[in-house]
Amino acid sequence: MFGRVKSSIRRVDSPKTINTHRVAARTFAANGHALKDADSAQPPATAPDEQPAIVRKVAGSLRSPLIRKSDAPPVTPAARALQAKRSQSQPAKKKPKAPSSQPVRASTKPEPVEPQSKYAQISLAIDKEQHLFSALLLRDLCQCSACVDPSTKQKSFSTTDIPTSISARAVSLNENGASILWNQDIPGFDRGHITELSSLLLRNLASHSTPEVPYTPAPRTVWDAASFEQVQDIDYEAYMNDDAVLHSALQQLHTHGLLFLQNVPDSPDSVSIIGERIGPLKNTFYGYTWDVRSVPDAKNVAYTSQHLGFHMDLLYMQQPPHLQLLHCIRSSAQGGASLFTDSYKAARDLYATDFKAFDVLARMDTHFHYNHPASNLYSHRRPVLELQKLRLGASDYKTLSAFEGAWNFAAQRNPTLGSFDILRLLDSVAWSPPFQGPFLPRAAPIAGIQAQRAVGDKIEVWHQAAQKFSALIHRPKEIYERLMRPGECVVFDNRRVLHARKAFVPGDAGSERWLRGAYLDRDPYLSKLRVLERRFGDVRGVKAAAAVDGEARAPQRVQLDDSQFREHVW
Repeated sequence: MFGRVKSSIRRVDSPKTINTHRVAARTFAANGHALKDADSAQPPATAPDEQPAIVRKVAGSLRSPLIRKSDAPPVTPAARALQAKRSQSQPAKKKPKAPSSQPVRASTKPEPVEPQSKYAQISLAIDKEQHLFSALLLRDLCQCSACVDPSTKQKSFSTTDIPTSISARAVSLNENGASILWNQDIPGFDRGHITELSSLLLRNLASHSTPEVPYTPAPRTVWDAASFEQVQDIDYEAYMNDDAVLHSALQQLHTHGLLFLQNVPDSPDSVSIIGERIGPLKNTFYGYTWDVRSVPDAKNVAYTSQHLGFHMDLLYMQQPPHLQLLHCIRSSAQGGASLFTDSYKAARDLYATDFKAFDVLARMDTHFHYNHPASNLYSHRRPVLELQKLRLGASDYKTLSAFEGAWNFAAQRNPTLGSFDILRLLDSVAWSPPFQGPFLPRAAPIAGIQAQRAVGDKIEVWHQAAQKFSALIHRPKEIYERLMRPGECVVFDNRRVLHARKAFVPGDAGSERWLRGAYLDRDPYLSKLRVLERRFGDVRGVKAAAAVDGEARAPQRVQLDDSQFREHVW
């Protein structure tokens, strides 16, 4: 049964009828203080008899000197000369300002007046507490078959179609949620149209101001060479045929950013099959897949046999790939070992040891380019350490130090936040010396010696910070080295894990090094991770499925219902 609901409607009045916001101001009348209204530039004129006694008394004393000029003794020429001499030897005193008749405002900016809403509000009791929601918001959230197509999951109306005058005609509230009948519904909808809102949705609105709390994966796990040695490889067949194993692999890519597959078929198509198990491959000017082998007159240092230092791929693009896959089809007889290091661990260590250097790399852009004028010209600028937006609750912060201070203050009141960890803010890293372009000013180039000096100062500051970061990623104990064998495939986060390669001997008869690669963007990876997370629950802090005697062993899981799934996010 529907009960009557009180729908509070607040409408905006005409600007002519809105009273001007008043600011209390002080008007000084000599030594007495009187508060005046700040609406008028001049105080209201009053007769002397109507003024307060203290004002009349003080004002009268100012108008009546204690000694009248006619009663003062005559001044002799000698006295005048003495006064002139004293006035020359002493600094002139500033003449006190006469009391102003204008009111003194307490602030040049009046306090803002909260605008009144012309939209109806609906009061609902959630967990024994009253909460006020916008009728427009609740109507827009309707998921009935008339509002959202059951097949396509797409809305059948536009939010702008909802009338401004919409309000609740009746509301039924129980443990499952709320049912609402509307006045002034969207044109074309039946008067009996009912909006059903679940209790979970209403609780999320009340506590998080959003109908569905965004999913946030598990915390990152930083690693060095010794700790990554303990992470086991994943069997190819298990990865391809068991969604639970795939889920564990994708979680490992989030927590560690690096995994290896074993027993991959010896086929040029294997890398595509592995990648498309997650989502569609990224197409670049290299193609959907590409080969890494030594070729004459190479256009890329990767296609030589030289030592290739730590780098990330395609940073000269606006959207570099998120995942990179490299399937080893043949390995070289001499050299060619692959090297990996965790840039997130280096970034965290830099933040702990030299905050100023970290801040420089997070603020100053680095220029990356692919400069082949006859075929491809790519260029993009981004900081070495790319951070998420500095937002905590409804507040945005301009500096990293201010954000950390706000976080620590909030954590004192809400211990569930935990201590501040820079990895919560670190979104990605950009490090690719082979493709680093000229250092460019942030603004448009300006001629002149001063501008040249400013650019020089900036690159010098950047250089000192970048040297410290470079030293951290090159620490020997942080570098995981692996000579990949045929039948192995490495998958890694291209915006976190730096990869390199030792030099190898080209032209080995029948055994030249040959890797086949592919890329994936972040969106398809995150989409697959979210889908599997809903299906299999949480595997936080658990190692990925391991290849043991050719059989995959899936880790233990905690099954979560829909409510618990959302409660796990922060």
